[in-house]
This record gives sequence, structure tokens and C-alpha cells, in this order.
Amino acid sequence: MNIVLIGFASCGKSVTAAALCGRAGMRHVDLDRVVEERYEKRTGARLSVRRIFGEIGLGGFTALENDALKSLSDMRDSVLSTGGRTPMDAANRVYLKPIGKVVYLKCGINAVMERMKNKGAPLSMGNTPEAIKKELETRDPVYAALADIIIDNESLAPDDVAAEILKRLSL
Repeated sequence: MNIVLIGFASCGKSVTAAALCGRAGMRHVDLDRVVEERYEKRTGARLSVRRIFGEIGLGGFTALENDALKSLSDMRDSVLSTGGRTPMDAANRVYLKPIGKVVYLKCGINAVMERMKNKGAPLSMGNTPEAIKKELETRDPVYAALADIIIDNESLAPDDVAAEILKRLSL
């Protein structure tokens, strides 16, 4: 079985994936790293997802992300951490469900803002609290509709979130 983690930027997808993998002996696949590797193969340039997004824009990035998700269709016993924007594309949603159980890591605007202090907001949204709050409100119903499980991880440590996910998936 695979577990797919979705949620807003800085909601804890990557740290929760690491905790899940440690507890369940699964492999972590970070969609951002897959996108970066595919971009490097295509162009020869090794860039972060932020730089790739800046270089090729939303349409190009979404197409690259779609391609990366398609390439993961046969992965097994893995935890996939996605980008915060990944579920917002309808084609991506079609690819995510068959990969595994989708877990929405949900946290509120205050936690998101606190966690974004170190790396900043994604380029696809404004860098103001108002813009980020509006984006979070837009994405929440999409994430919730896609999820098999929703976990409020605002005040939980990653290991506690991982334990709850495994309990709710009976693993």
C-alpha cells in the first residue's frame, strides 16, 4: 500500500513522510524531487522546484508535474509527499487517487504562516498573510474532497501524525 500526503505549503508533508517511513518501513518519494530530476533530464539544468516554476511558469510546471505523477503509477510500499499545489490540477487529482490512500494534513493559517517564516511562501501565491489565507481557503475544499483521511496536524508532532495515520489506515 502507498500513502499520498497532500496539504498546503509548509503543512508538514515531508517531515510526516519521514516519520511514516521510519515507523512503517516504507520508502519516501518526494514529488518535488521527482519533478526536479525530470527537469534536469530534459534540460541539463539542476534547479529547485521554485526556480523551475519561475523559469517555465504555471502551465509548464503543471505539465511537468503531471508527467512526474504518471511515472509513479507503479510505485509500491511508499509514502508520496506532494507539492501544496499538486491537487489543484484536475489531471493530478486523477493520478493521485490510484497511487494510494490520500491523507490531507490540515493546519490553519497561523500555523502555516509560522512554518513559512524560514522558506517563504510559494511563488504561485502572494507573500502576504491575506493572499496566503485566501489561497488556503480556496484549496481546503479541494484537498478535503480528494482525501481518504483528514488529519489536523496544527499542534501535533510529525511522529504523532504518523502514528495517527497508521492507526486510521490499520497498518
